[in-house]
Amino acid sequence: MKIRIGQFNMENLFNRIRLLDRERGSRTGKPVDPEKFVKEGGNINMLGWQVEEFGPVSTAQRKATATVISENSPDILAVQEVENLFALESFNRRYLKGQGYAYGMVIDGNDRRQIDVGVLSRHPITHVRSYKWLTDRSGQRLFSRDCLEVDITVSNGPVITLFVNHFKSKIGGGEAKRAEQAKAVSGIVQARFGGTRGKLYAVVGDLNMGPAEPEFKALREGLYNTLERLPKDDRWTHAYVKSRNRVEYEQLDYILASPAMDDAIRSVTVERRGIPIEATRFAGKRFPGVQGTGTEASDHCGVFVDLDVR
Repeated sequence: MKIRIGQFNMENLFNRIRLLDRERGSRTGKPVDPEKFVKEGGNINMLGWQVEEFGPVSTAQRKATATVISENSPDILAVQEVENLFALESFNRRYLKGQGYAYGMVIDGNDRRQIDVGVLSRHPITHVRSYKWLTDRSGQRLFSRDCLEVDITVSNGPVITLFVNHFKSKIGGGEAKRAEQAKAVSGIVQARFGGTRGKLYAVVGDLNMGPAEPEFKALREGLYNTLERLPKDDRWTHAYVKSRNRVEYEQLDYILASPAMDDAIRSVTVERRGIPIEATRFAGKRFPGVQGTGTEASDHCGVFVDLDVR
């Protein structure tokens, strides 16, 4: 039985009210407080902003995001930067119709910008556990979003467990916080699977750190970085466009596989056809509609592994 597992930071998959400032002609898709809305003359307004529409903040980008998924067709997909379960299910119905993703899960996490982690699957989700309430030594929430533990039971096959993460952003540093998060995830995995053999599980997500960074070591123990199957220069998964001629490339996205899962992997793919054209390290053809920044499927690449499960 062949199973494809994917990991994808979908970059701001929002399904929220978009507000229009008619005087300035500007728009925003940022979170708003519903209690601040007022109704005037049949129109809903909030501090001078009028509701323009309800839906994805960028329809063009969402089409490109869907293309990354449909072209690679993972059976199980871990995702980040999703507003909530409604947003994921709405995206699935609108853009992935007929792809067979009958199961999805997102639990609201700790991020104030409302970007959460989740899963789409063609196979039943049979166990879910959130760790969003864990605290650090100072009493603050440990995870920037969550560590979402999900069991997926493959038809006539095994159970696959994913620990889906989105660690602290690199903006403003955050090395100490990411080190704490990495250590905590390692402990969660050990508590569930320590001492067992033959189980299929993986820590997946946008970890916001490179494989050579010190905080990565705590997480790596007992797991295999699947992208190490690729040449070193071909492992980057994120293109940070600082300017048209200044782009930083890093591996931030991971599928860290258990020994049994690593043994079952037959191929590893990084999908770069959805990133903007400023990322010139990828010289291949982009998906239709993907041009400069603002049209991309995501600033992250999708990562996919194929398993031969016996």
